[in-house]
Amino acid sequence: MGRRLELAAAALGTAGLLLLPPLPAGADAGSGAQPSAGHKTNCTFESTITLQPGLSVVPSTGTFSSGGETGTVSCDGPVRGIVPTGPGTLGVDGRYGTKDPDTCFAGEGDGRFHFTFPTATGQGKRSNVFTFSFSPIGLSRSGFTGDGFGGAFDEVRPEEGDCVVHPVTKILVKGHGTIERQ
Repeated sequence: MGRRLELAAAALGTAGLLLLPPLPAGADAGSGAQPSAGHKTNCTFESTITLQPGLSVVPSTGTFSSGGETGTVSCDGPVRGIVPTGPGTLGVDGRYGTKDPDTCFAGEGDGRFHFTFPTATGQGKRSNVFTFSFSPIGLSRSGFTGDGFGGAFDEVRPEEGDCVVHPVTKILVKGHGTIERQ
């Protein structure tokens, strides 16, 4: 049974990564410059996400949420008109199993992310929708896309549950994204 739990945890990690939304990018700290037409902004993010009812070997549909802007996001350039002066906060919420019920081994869904960055003139806030998918074949098959941005999950770690005996109901997700259109 130990090997089954290992495999399930690995698959869940892959699945959880997809639950995280793509992140918009930030700006060069203090530069204040607006992006050129071809400028891309790269971001990294981390967030703990709660899944209801959770992912297991039994197919299900459900919701996910970070419980507000509890995650972090850092970007190397402008984010849709915001020029960040430092790291920001990130929140996500949405649904999984939107095309068919998901398991720890594969699935898809949609959601919305919200973030707030410090700027030279106060707080800058943005929000956008995204879709995601995940597969146990590897993180390279897991990712998210939205209007002018996309990315991948670098790490997904179950925080509560094991997928086999108990549904995974909380995951830590780390990833990266690129804003290609400001």
